[in-house]
Amino acid sequence: MADNVSHKINLLIITPYESFFEGLVSSVSIPTIDGEFGFMAGHSPFVAAIEPGICTIRINQEIKHCMLSEGYCEISGMLALIVCNSAEWPEGLRIRRIVESYKAAVEELKTHHNAEGQQVFPEDSLAKGKRALARMRFVEKYGSEQQKERLAGFKNSEFPGGVLPRLQ
Repeated sequence: MADNVSHKINLLIITPYESFFEGLVSSVSIPTIDGEFGFMAGHSPFVAAIEPGICTIRINQEIKHCMLSEGYCEISGMLALIVCNSAEWPEGLRIRRIVESYKAAVEELKTHHNAEGQQVFPEDSLAKGKRALARMRFVEKYGSEQQKERLAGFKNSEFPGGVLPRLQ
């Protein structure tokens, strides 16, 4: 049975570095500042601010998950455009970098200085921590078994009892 193109929406995910994804999809779910938002073809025009989190893309019966950072989504007609700072598939995530970024954010929030001694704004450090935390959750949910084991190992070795300190 042939797919009915009129029941699809063209999704384009763009970062400053690449055109991450482009194709006709059945539906999309994105993390917005107001919660998770899903849409399909024929959705009324809409603009939403995206926060770091999981994007779920449905193409017929196939489901793909990717990690989005801050950005926005605009739906207009049969096109959904997502512009964000970064977009990553699970296999592209580097576990050590995620954990180090979280540790750095926690330290910056305590001292208001980065590892090089430069002053940082708490809002930037908080955003960095939220991105790292969202990536950890993404790995725990959709990463490979090896990624999940590495993340658990890093969390246990870097944080007492494997418990992450709160971002404050």
